[in-house]
Amino acid sequence: MQLNIIPKPNKAEFFGGEVWIKDLPVRYETNDLHPEEFYCLEIKKDEIVITAKGEKGKYYAHLSLSQLEEAGKAPLMKITDMPAFPYRGFMIDSARHMQTVDEIKRYIEAAARYKMNIFHWHLCDDQGWRIESERHPLLNQKGSWRDCHGFGSKNMQRYGGYYTKDEIRDIVAFCKERFIEVIPEFDLPGHTTAIISTYPELSCRGAQVPVETVGGIFKNILCAGNDEVLKFCYDIIDELCELFPYPFMHIGGDEAPKARWCNCEKCQQRIKDEGLENEEQLQGWFANKIIAYLKEKGYTALAWNESLNSGIIDGDTVICDWMDRGNKCVPYANGGGKIIIEDFYHYYLDYVYGMTPLKKTYSYNPYLDGLTEQGKKNVLGVETPIWTEYIEDFDRMSYMCFPRLIAVAERGWTEPDKADYNSFKVRVKNQKDFLASLGITLCHESEWDPNALIRVKESVGRLIKSITPASIMATVFPNVDEK
Repeated sequence: MQLNIIPKPNKAEFFGGEVWIKDLPVRYETNDLHPEEFYCLEIKKDEIVITAKGEKGKYYAHLSLSQLEEAGKAPLMKITDMPAFPYRGFMIDSARHMQTVDEIKRYIEAAARYKMNIFHWHLCDDQGWRIESERHPLLNQKGSWRDCHGFGSKNMQRYGGYYTKDEIRDIVAFCKERFIEVIPEFDLPGHTTAIISTYPELSCRGAQVPVETVGGIFKNILCAGNDEVLKFCYDIIDELCELFPYPFMHIGGDEAPKARWCNCEKCQQRIKDEGLENEEQLQGWFANKIIAYLKEKGYTALAWNESLNSGIIDGDTVICDWMDRGNKCVPYANGGGKIIIEDFYHYYLDYVYGMTPLKKTYSYNPYLDGLTEQGKKNVLGVETPIWTEYIEDFDRMSYMCFPRLIAVAERGWTEPDKADYNSFKVRVKNQKDFLASLGITLCHESEWDPNALIRVKESVGRLIKSITPASIMATVFPNVDEK
């Protein structure tokens, strides 16, 4: 029997017959033997029974029940359900283009309906610093603003802003009510032009640079040989700890060309003093200093998969696999390290549907080839990011994310052998009215899975848009320091 529930429950037993459920009384039972995200939902003729360990399980039961109520009638049945993965995340990039607090809340509300439980908030990058800082207010006066909208936009007005601490607390509280944990990302040591534009002395050259207005990979990164850089990072972490009361913090670690470090006396001296082999190990050393500081504060660090390149990263670090060219994530997981799957070619929502059709997203298997049974247990879950270089408004963001975010939500909850794309397509169409109530427009079904010709055209267009001279130089010649 087809149930209009997303994500698809892992077990449903049907007893024959239907009942109008809107006015049925709900009775709760507690079972401490199950995990906190487990729930059992029984639809009987005269009542609804919800069994869970605590409030989180009850919440998920009610999410399923609310979708059944939209149909009016429901079959007499028993749903026994819990997630395939403990980590079911969505990421919003607010550095390249900001969203209002109301827009972020609407996005969170939609993600919560589909039982996602992690909000990864990307708050700083080369194109802007979006966190109010009381210890370093100049970050907000300078680093939070760029000369124009950028990224090819014809809007040449100055662009920027930041979220106040009260706004951040408001969003964190909103998430807490929906059993969603919030993970801030403080990207280090690359993607830090907004910091360096404010405090050039924290870079290797000390040269004044503007906040970037285009996308790409940039060679201006924080100086790993400068002790003042670590002090600055610790200051920011202290402020973040006051705002985000959850066990994880993301420290970036991606796309950090080493050209400046190769020609920096302080960085080269650091390599010698610490007995490191090269600049990759210098990044590992730098990351481990940050990770150790976070541990003192009670946090576990998340980092992008490039952090494994050093070979010395702290083994407690949770690695986010977005583009693992060196195939380092599988051995890391097999050896006991925790990983999160957010493959760019399947789960990145800023890629056009021609590059990443809905079926491709839904059908992706988070269990990477080569994982042992123990390694599979170290896959914490999945995450789907929306990067906003070319997404200036919430309508465009909604179009790109829905229904693909819903597909990732289902694959994070529903066991692989229960997944069914054809069933999903039917069920997701029924989400249109709910999403509309949040001001989110569901992408039309005709665009979910484009034909081959459209896929080629859209893919080429998207690739051309994303190529910049800075990215080419930093990717092809990461250690060449052009003057």
